[in-house]
Amino acid sequence: MFQLSTDSFIFWTTSALTLTLAVLLLRGLFMLFQSRGEPFFMIRRQKLEGGWRNIGFAFVFLLIAVSLNLAAKPLIEIVIPPTTTPTISPTPSRTPTKTLTPTITLTPTITLTPSQTLPPTLTLTPSLTFTASPTSTPAFPAELVTPINGTPITPNANAAVGVITIAQNYNARYVPIGAATQFDAGKISDLHAIYTFNDFNEGVQLTVVWYKDGKPIFIDTDRWIYGVGGYAAAKCPLMQCKWIAGNYRVSIFLGDTIKRSADFVITGTPITATPTITPSPTRTPRP
Repeated sequence: MFQLSTDSFIFWTTSALTLTLAVLLLRGLFMLFQSRGEPFFMIRRQKLEGGWRNIGFAFVFLLIAVSLNLAAKPLIEIVIPPTTTPTISPTPSRTPTKTLTPTITLTPTITLTPSQTLPPTLTLTPSLTFTASPTSTPAFPAELVTPINGTPITPNANAAVGVITIAQNYNARYVPIGAATQFDAGKISDLHAIYTFNDFNEGVQLTVVWYKDGKPIFIDTDRWIYGVGGYAAAKCPLMQCKWIAGNYRVSIFLGDTIKRSADFVITGTPITATPTITPSPTRTPRP
């Protein structure tokens, strides 16, 4: 059984009434026109009555159609309350994803363990707070670097160093421990620069330079023998770097080409090394 909404029912009913009205009106006018040429009185009278009757019915249908459009919808909704038509929501479809082919290329980034929480830094009221400011890319300090023995090896042009993380230590998997960009000098000793590397060639000269306020304070140069790609770390000992408050930078050079730098800040007062006095043996006089 067909089900129509109220608006559809009123539309189709009005259309049927309009069509019937037009047919009756045309038939009535046609009969009035025919009655003029009819010679017999009775036949002419019948056609006149029939024509006006059809016009009268057309007028009645006109009134019904107008009333239906004006008042039918509220009356129908009172008798038959409208019901909401449930809308079928499309079911979500899973979008096919592309399967990536794994490659052997190492990503030059260090993934920090999300469970590590950096210790809060202590802010001393009377001390100065140093803010790391962007500095120009340092040039290779050739006059301070002692070349390694043997024939120099040209570095691979595709060699890359990942993001450098400064930390107080690291574990066997090179996950940083105590990583930060600002350190309290009174709470640290040695600092480590932990990084990833890729496409290194054996025997190339690697130089790690530690700067304080733009001046080199510690340089570590060695021949690379640790493989093509993976994780590595470079240390700046407390005895050489001192960790006096200021702005610091560590830069990694392959040959004489800089590959990556990282900036950090030291605040507070550094640890003072207490010298240990070893007693010297004395000769005891014999009686």
